Amino acid sequence: MRRMFGWGPMFAPGARWLALACGAALAAGLVHLGQPGLWIDEIYTARWAALSWPALFAALREHMHPPLYFTLERLVAPALGGSEVGLRLLSLLAGVGAVAVTFWAFRPVLNDRAAAATAWFLALSPQFFLYARMARYYALAALVAMVAHGLFVRLVVRRGRPQSWVLYALAAALLLYTSYLSLCLVLAHGVWAAFAWRRPGLWKRWLLAAVAALALFAPWLIVISRGSGVAHALAPPPVAKPAEWALLLGLNLHALTATELLFPWEPLGVVGLVCGAWLLGMGALAAVRRGLGRSVLLPAAAALALSWVVVSSLASATPFVGLPARTLFLWPFAAVLMALGALDSAQRRSLRWAAMTGLMLAWFLGWAHLYRQEHFMNPIYVTPGREVARDLMRAAGPGDAVISDDDSGTNFYLEQRGSLIPVRDPVDPAAVREMLAAPDVRQVWWVRLSRDGSQRARPTARMEEMLAAWGTLEASRGYLEIDPRYRAIKHAILGMPGYEHRVIVERWRRKG
Repeated sequence: MRRMFGWGPMFAPGARWLALACGAALAAGLVHLGQPGLWIDEIYTARWAALSWPALFAALREHMHPPLYFTLERLVAPALGGSEVGLRLLSLLAGVGAVAVTFWAFRPVLNDRAAAATAWFLALSPQFFLYARMARYYALAALVAMVAHGLFVRLVVRRGRPQSWVLYALAAALLLYTSYLSLCLVLAHGVWAAFAWRRPGLWKRWLLAAVAALALFAPWLIVISRGSGVAHALAPPPVAKPAEWALLLGLNLHALTATELLFPWEPLGVVGLVCGAWLLGMGALAAVRRGLGRSVLLPAAAALALSWVVVSSLASATPFVGLPARTLFLWPFAAVLMALGALDSAQRRSLRWAAMTGLMLAWFLGWAHLYRQEHFMNPIYVTPGREVARDLMRAAGPGDAVISDDDSGTNFYLEQRGSLIPVRDPVDPAAVREMLAAPDVRQVWWVRLSRDGSQRARPTARMEEMLAAWGTLEASRGYLEIDPRYRAIKHAILGMPGYEHRVIVERWRRKG
């Protein structure tokens, strides 16, 4: 099989270092894997994994999500009990697999030492495993992307057999079934093929393989075209402002270097950004000197540029999210550049060691923040719905009801724990009004998620007016305090309200 398709050796002399890197990544990823509780996108995964097969595909069609990851999760999660660890284990294993396959993918253009260093940079990245520990498709997309990229690299350097184009088309199709945005990497391969002047017919073979991949993906396109959400999804998206484009790219650079688990105004956040950027820059120069521009720089830059344009055009209401998670399949390219920069003998050893030391210090603190659930640039990932649900089940009694945003996670955890407390989502004012009108409801707990751009979709003023007419506010409690400097800087840069707590729980009692 290996000779037929030209996969090439995976376990070369650097195999022992690769095995250690994978072991370290798995061990670090398993620590506190059940913490924090699920955030809203993971809750969708948990709900869909519990559905019947017809209901699962109906939900995927309705929400226009690619099916591969959720199909695998539907097989794995119920067998593992549906806990946070069980839901996230598939993603973690895919992330560790991506570390191994990255070694294999770049081995034809790197020596053993550089390929092993690449695997280590990916394995030690808290940013990569921030997302690889989530019950989402991000890590699986990175794994399949490296399989596709490794096959394409071998075809370009003539280490792959003609039959490898069949495998490449299959891998590209699986990539699309995992993440729509990963089409950018396949298109980047086309850019590479177009610039491969020494291989004049390469672009034709790539085009044929890309068409085959799209043909394999066509059945799912037909399925989602029948979904009710397709018309809205295909509507022209709001175009982001130039400042939002720059902010997205700046956040991605910060994530690639210092990680989203360090604020950029913290000392080690600055150190990580500077040292990581230096390694990326020196690695890019080393890649050009070694003739790796087309194999490393061109596909990475092209795919990132395409992804950046797509995401920045779609996410104008949420400028702090979007790019890092959705472009996780490009993280191995950053690992390659950092490895080349760290091993570049053209640079002074003292500078290389200083940059490596600064970056590792920042990353180790990032891992600590990940385990302690703090300093997240995007606090949605640590939304305390599990903790709120636990406290409500302790405090609520007969005659109590709950009004809670679904994306607070509280609704899911109350349902998961078998709570009998009536729960309504304020997105449905009629249902809330009906619940308040019930004579046996004497006390209401309002779980309010603090919001930025999504405030427009879920305004709180109407619900506050409704509750003020019904009862009297008696107590309020905040969950997950937000760093005050984070609030001030976000308000200054984005003009968004700087809320003090991620979740506010208010207790209202009926008048009279």
